[in-house]
Amino acid sequence: MAPLDAALTQDLSPGRRHGLDERSDEQLMLAFQRGDAKAFEMLLTRHEKGMYGFALRMVGDSMLAEEVAQEAFLRIIQSAPRYRAKASFRNYVYRIVRNLCVDHLRRRPREPRPPDLEAGLPGTTEGIPDGNPGPEHHVGAAQLRSAIRRALFTLPADQREAFLLKEVKGMKLQDVAAITGANLNTVKSRLRYALIRLREHLSEEGIGKGMGS
Repeated sequence: MAPLDAALTQDLSPGRRHGLDERSDEQLMLAFQRGDAKAFEMLLTRHEKGMYGFALRMVGDSMLAEEVAQEAFLRIIQSAPRYRAKASFRNYVYRIVRNLCVDHLRRRPREPRPPDLEAGLPGTTEGIPDGNPGPEHHVGAAQLRSAIRRALFTLPADQREAFLLKEVKGMKLQDVAAITGANLNTVKSRLRYALIRLREHLSEEGIGKGMGS
């Protein structure tokens, strides 16, 4: 991966998985189906920040993103009696969130703007590298994070969702296709054009200079 491509993905990399429960998401959902409320609380702990962050980067509005995440969990609760662990629970969740975001975007007269806040829940350090970097690094990281956030919102929604799911959430191409309802070749094409447009936008801001291509 070229240095600029690495910057695009590392700066927005997902946070670590939370919670001490060793059961899989699918096992937790089946336990909730049987009446275990704490199992659902664990699912909420594991996924609420990621769901909110994805929704925020799609719709560009913190209140709307929170509404989308809450509506998604409500739909998961309502559909629990019909849930079958035939596929990844993560795919199941993000398909719901993605569809809700698309519905909101279709009802809006204009493209969403870049969010003014950090793309995560309050207090999250999502996307900030580990270690103990100095002040200059933090300034540079903040500027890059802001530039990437603006660049993301220059993408069409279908390219933005593909990039977020694949490069930010670390999903396989097959999973991105399943979540978005697109075929594999279409997903690959959207990702390719997304990276090209992001690189071009950052280069226009002078971010890509000296980082390779």
